[in-house]
Amino acid sequence: MSSSIRITFLLCLLLNFIKAQTTSDIVGVYTLRGATHYIKPDGTFALLGYATFITGKWKLEDGGVVKFKPEYAKERFYLYGRYNENIGDSTRIMLSNGFYDDETLIHLGELKTPVPEFKRIFKPGHRHISFPYVYSVKGKHPIISFAHFLPDEEKEGKAEIYSFQNKERYNDFIGYYWKDDRNYHPFNYFYKNGKLYSENGKFSEKADLKAVLRESEKELRDMVENPFVAFYSRQIYSTPLYNPYSGTSEDLKREYTFNKSKNAFLNTLNYEKDEEKSKDFDYNNMNVLYEYFNLYHFSIQESTIKTDEVPVFISTYED
Repeated sequence: MSSSIRITFLLCLLLNFIKAQTTSDIVGVYTLRGATHYIKPDGTFALLGYATFITGKWKLEDGGVVKFKPEYAKERFYLYGRYNENIGDSTRIMLSNGFYDDETLIHLGELKTPVPEFKRIFKPGHRHISFPYVYSVKGKHPIISFAHFLPDEEKEGKAEIYSFQNKERYNDFIGYYWKDDRNYHPFNYFYKNGKLYSENGKFSEKADLKAVLRESEKELRDMVENPFVAFYSRQIYSTPLYNPYSGTSEDLKREYTFNKSKNAFLNTLNYEKDEEKSKDFDYNNMNVLYEYFNLYHFSIQESTIKTDEVPVFISTYED
């Protein structure tokens, strides 16, 4: 082997070694910006901070720049529904999932033109309203619309409106609202010599991922290794008191049996007859699960709206 070929071969080996070493070295656990970052070898990460759990993908780029792209909802509103024969000719919507985080509004039925009318869900600065927030009204409604105000100055007074077509004639719903949250915007770090640096120059040294997870509580370990992302699903599951079920489809098949007469999944081992009708039925009781399906027929528009300032949910406390 000539010296030039030998040098070229060694350089290729060296470059491959450096690339593999640099990428694999980043995998680990770091503490930055007040949160614990679990950077996994499959190109995904989990970030756990105060009341915050973020998952997403990470990628190493030239110069040691590590780019993080959190997973987040593509749409501001999602709506799931089912038919509930127990509430007859009426409609109820659970609006606890994010609707209190922003100025959100609702309208049932066809929108008026040229200026749609909406009712506030909460009064700004609301407080002391009992969970869950369930809105109940008479009749069934073929269209359910939600709105939130657009933040840009040039769009002041305008709202973004999502109108869901209730073609299945459901009467029991669970709504989700995902506001624009900077915690879920993409961000970058810089990696060098076993340390991960944030934009303000602060850094964290790596801890071994496997060792940290091995020493963690099972709940935390499961959450990091198999994160549940509720931004979008074809269907979701909830208890009668709207406690969401976060198990996998395999867990559901293994632990529950579908009961046609109740139109519900019942815990095979623990369910007791008609326990969901008890006044003492607990929020954390997961023995009964209802299946809600995504309403994927919807339209989006921007418009100035007329607002009914009397909210759906009213606090019994004075401001």
